[in-house]
Amino acid sequence: MTNQQAPRSKFSWLPDTSHGIWRLCLLASLMLNIGIAGLLIGHVFNRNPMDRQGVANYNQFVPHKFFGDLAKDRRVELTTAFRNNRPDFDKLRAQMGAHAEEIAAALADPTYDAAKINTLIDGFTTGPDSLAAKGGAVLKDFYAKLTPEERALLAKEIVDKQKRDKPKP
Repeated sequence: MTNQQAPRSKFSWLPDTSHGIWRLCLLASLMLNIGIAGLLIGHVFNRNPMDRQGVANYNQFVPHKFFGDLAKDRRVELTTAFRNNRPDFDKLRAQMGAHAEEIAAALADPTYDAAKINTLIDGFTTGPDSLAAKGGAVLKDFYAKLTPEERALLAKEIVDKQKRDKPKP
């Protein structure tokens, strides 16, 4: 008797896919890859979800794309004011929640007092302690720190953002 070995296929490094477990693994891998490809394609064809925030912010006055065009040290320098004022903004947003509860209580009162409700609304929308006033002050300081080249770049980014965000007819 001679000891003959079966000829090896040229793809001997591949696993034997005749077993069900390997087919299941290959199918799961294919589905995962197709899902990831779909997410990437969706991200490319859709706008940045951060541009479509429903909350009031100053993104239309300082688009995120503007910071991508700056050097890292300059970007850190310019965004310091935004970061330093974040606790104040958070506090003002929390106060807005309290104002909303006060307005809800005034609306639930059977004797509707329009003057009281208008005073409550004015209390958090205007004045030096309002969120809009604080944001406006930070924005003014930010614009004052820009160089003429940066102001021109920011103006271009603002116009581009407005064109991108216009609703399509």
